[in-house]
Amino acid sequence: MQTQTITTNVTKVLSFYKENNIWYADLPAFLDAGLGTKANLMMVDGADTFLDYVSNNTKSTTIKLSTVPFIEADAVLNKLGYGMNSNLLEEVGHAYVDHGAYYLIEKFKDQSINHQLWLCPVTEYVFEGGYPQTIYIQLLKNK
Repeated sequence: MQTQTITTNVTKVLSFYKENNIWYADLPAFLDAGLGTKANLMMVDGADTFLDYVSNNTKSTTIKLSTVPFIEADAVLNKLGYGMNSNLLEEVGHAYVDHGAYYLIEKFKDQSINHQLWLCPVTEYVFEGGYPQTIYIQLLKNK
């Protein structure tokens, strides 16, 4: 089980879309590389409700994610620890995984939200090898 914390500097722009009431990370390169299926890209266990919130309940959103603080960041995700809710993942149809990490977002755009969310192992792909201790995000656009 890979559960290392990364310390490299990574900044990416990532889009998410909602289909049949389920949020997915838009990562065609992950699928094309044969690293998993669309069910691996599901955003669940708090990540979905956070995307509803930041997208203002639209069907897609684009976010800048970085391990490096930046002035325009709208929120900071702080890792709480590793774990996962296997029953929930099975119930919603998420691909089988053996780990994940929980994060806490205290504020979004200076509004207190105190929201916990779970990120699956695709996070290790996005951040090139592990789970960052801190992820800074900026909402770029909603559709």
